[in-house]
This record gives sequence, C-alpha cells and structure tokens, in this order.
Amino acid sequence: MRSLAVLTVCALGLSACVAGPPPTVVLATRTPTPTVEPSASPVWFPPTETPTSAPTITPRPTENYKPGVAGPVLEDDFSSETGWRTGALANGRIAFGVNELTLAVSAPKGMLASLRERELPADSYLEITARAALCKPSDIYGVLVRASSERDGYRLLATCSGSLRLERLRNGEVALMQDWTPSGELPQGGLLPVTLGVWSLGRELRVFVNGVYQFGARDPVFESGQVGVYARASGDGPLTVSFSNLRVYRLDPALIPTATPPPSPTP
Repeated sequence: MRSLAVLTVCALGLSACVAGPPPTVVLATRTPTPTVEPSASPVWFPPTETPTSAPTITPRPTENYKPGVAGPVLEDDFSSETGWRTGALANGRIAFGVNELTLAVSAPKGMLASLRERELPADSYLEITARAALCKPSDIYGVLVRASSERDGYRLLATCSGSLRLERLRNGEVALMQDWTPSGELPQGGLLPVTLGVWSLGRELRVFVNGVYQFGARDPVFESGQVGVYARASGDGPLTVSFSNLRVYRLDPALIPTATPPPSPTP
C-alpha cells in the first residue's frame, strides 16, 4: 500500500524522483551580423583649387638704341661704279660687280680696303650689306666709319665664325674698343648676306647687325670722316667679300631724348 503511494507521488512529480542533478540546458547564441557601412558615392567632378592670380606686370616699351634716325643723306647701290677705290693691288683685287663692290683677297694673310670719296655727317646711322664667300672661320670682313684713311678711323670687324670687334685705328696703331663678342645674327661661314650698322652721335658709337643692337662704345678721337669696307684673310686661302646697299641717314636732334642727369650728391 505504501509502495503504491510512493509510486503515485513519483508519477505526479517525476523530476523529484529522478536520481542525480537536473540536465544542463545549453542555449544557442546567435553571432551578430556585422554592420556594413554604406560605400561613399563616387565624385565624378572633384572640385579644383582656385589658382592664385599672378601680379599684373605693366609692359615696358622696348628701348630704342638708335633714336633720331631721319631722312637719308646717302644711298649707294653700287651701280654707278664710281666713288670707290678699285683696281688690282698687291694683296688682290677690288672691283665692281652687279650692284656690289667686291674685295677679292688672294695673297696669304692679305688685306684689302676701299674708302668712299665723300665725307659723311658726324652724327649719322649707317648700314651696309656684306656677303662673304670662300670664308674660313677666322677670316675677317667689316666696315670703316669716320675714317680719313685706311690707317685712321673706327673699324667694325666680323668673323666668319660669328663674332664682332670694334677698334680705333690711329696712324695704323690699333686701340681696342670692344673685344671679340659672339653674335647670333652673323651667319656661320659667311655665304649669307648680313647687314652691318653703326649709329654715331658725338663720342658714342653703337653697333647693329641686321638691325639688332649688339654693343656700344665711347671714344673722343674721330668726329667725322668717310665710310669704307675691309677684308682680311687669316691664312693662305683666298677670301672674297661683296658689299652692297649702302645707306646713311642723318640724325635729327629733336628726335633724340635728352638723358636724365644723375642726382646731385646731398651736401
């Protein structure tokens, strides 16, 4: 009877009648899903930095290195075949060609020069075209200005390698005014025509090649004179230089700006 009662009780409370501890219940955990950050929208036209404006530069007028050039006082196209010394000489021959005067040096290291008979104004701008042939790099050609003879005056020289020199001749003695200076306007080896120019005002002389300023010098010795042409061979080979299109212009003082005097020192 008692056993039946116990069985009945166990039937009603099964958990209380089972031997040992209650079973462990394991709860499954869910791994959290990572949060996905939204991707940035592509920028198709990114903004650019605003450039800094450069300071405004006021343009300055190009300096005029030959002011005052006015009307011509002499134009010689070498068509009249007069006014220049010509003929066969010890170092070669000077002769007129078609609108040109040619100096053909044949003697080794020979020199030829010819002066035009007419004296030019003291202040003037002169241009003459030269074309050298059979020209070695160290051969020389050029023009004389304010000359009274082949041994007295100013002599502008050019080499067939492209350099210029300005010197003064006095009784045949040479005084350097500007040593050899390379010029990008001179043709290498001659052959091509080149225009030599000399602007003369008082004691100042300025040199131009093809109208481009090269350099200037000052000298008080010669104030006026004739124009001449010159050629000199550097070795045993011949040298031929032809000159053409001589033009001389007067200088108008009204067109020449007056230089600003330097400030007086403070007492």
